[in-house]
Amino acid sequence: MITLLEILPEYVLSWMVKRGKERHLQEKEILLEEGVVNSSLYIVLDGLLSVVAPVEGDRRVVHTPPGSVLGELSLFSEDTASVTVVAEEPSLVLEVAKDVLQEKLAHDHVFAADFYRVLLLYTSRLLRDARVKLHAADRAVAGLNHNPVLDRAQAEIEKFKKMMVDLDKDAIKHGSIPEERYQEFSGQAASLMFVCHEMLGADSLLENVHKQQISIRLQHEMLPYVLTTETAERFYSKPRGYAGDYLAIHQIYQNQPSGTGRLGPIVDRMFLETPPSIAVRNRRKLLADEIVRSVNAKDNGSVRVLCMASGPASEVFDAFSALQDKSRLKVTLMDIDLHALAFVDELRMKHKVASQVTLVNENLIALFLGRGKTKVEPQDLVYSIGIIDYLNDKLVGKVLQYAYENLAPGGRVILGNFHPKNPAKEFMDSVLEWSLIHRTEEEMNALFKNSPFNRSCTRILFEEQGIDLFAECVKE
Repeated sequence: MITLLEILPEYVLSWMVKRGKERHLQEKEILLEEGVVNSSLYIVLDGLLSVVAPVEGDRRVVHTPPGSVLGELSLFSEDTASVTVVAEEPSLVLEVAKDVLQEKLAHDHVFAADFYRVLLLYTSRLLRDARVKLHAADRAVAGLNHNPVLDRAQAEIEKFKKMMVDLDKDAIKHGSIPEERYQEFSGQAASLMFVCHEMLGADSLLENVHKQQISIRLQHEMLPYVLTTETAERFYSKPRGYAGDYLAIHQIYQNQPSGTGRLGPIVDRMFLETPPSIAVRNRRKLLADEIVRSVNAKDNGSVRVLCMASGPASEVFDAFSALQDKSRLKVTLMDIDLHALAFVDELRMKHKVASQVTLVNENLIALFLGRGKTKVEPQDLVYSIGIIDYLNDKLVGKVLQYAYENLAPGGRVILGNFHPKNPAKEFMDSVLEWSLIHRTEEEMNALFKNSPFNRSCTRILFEEQGIDLFAECVKE
């Protein structure tokens, strides 16, 4: 879902945070109701909400994770809401009253000009994206797809589908699929992903309408297979509001394919063996090693580590296992998801480090905007494995500011981010609707230069696949 947070000027956002009020929602509580006039704008700070909208007589549900903005268009009309928004779990939103915002717009012309400009840009993006998708769908239906590049994409899709049929026949005949046959299938899947990367990536010369055609066709053909898997289906359905939730990452770590029918486990294995999944497993060891490095770099005393958006936090428990003196490591795990923290609570009890691992339920977006209440002691290491994959540059700047303010002198921040050379990026975008912001080394250096660190990264590390980078900077 596109949000205004991506393009709102910082001073406008700061004013909204200052003048708004926090509203706690209970599970199943309705925030906006279809057919009822709305009187506020809302920013989701914590929890998970669902937008239920009528689509051609049916109902469509879209999840809105923290950072989403709701009710923005109704601020300027008395029209009733066209959707219903309900809390899927206990949630927290920032509410800015319509009359308060309208008064500000009426008396502060600079503020009004920036706000209206952003709203126009936001609306135009929605309309443009909808128009491109409709055009692509119309072209596909009309059969106007006699482009050699599009034909090549279709040919790769057909090869993949034929391979699936052959594998199913093998499973029926033999009761299982021989390893050599799986490797053929895996190679065909890799070929399809490479074609997607080539045709839909940043270096592609295809027009946007053709890219949309390929994306629509690819998802249409692949989705039935995705839905038979356990892991990839979770990526697609996003029950916690985003693809890489704590349980999805844990499933990647476990690397145990599962699914329904004869082909579900086979397709699940393929997804678990794609470069991004391997990179996720690799980065677990990389971060565990960096935690241990922080402990070993200090001669004595406690070493404090803060993990933002901790998820399953497996790298933390790996680090504890690798340390001879576990008592020196003190870790704070911060996450918005109570389910994730409950999962980690069991792990810290199992590893007998409950007194050394502090769990904090905090929405990082609220924290970065100055609405959080969590205070921590100066840290030796502040890190996040993947949160900035989901954040625009403005919010990454807030992450770096927060890290800088909470680091001890000589402390390090490490932020992970997928690199644009990820060969499965376009496949993730199109089929799984798992859209991440990929960044280069140069882009990471620019983010650090524009932060309180005021310089390029101290180091940039890559996991073994070379597609997930980790940017480090030391606080001087």
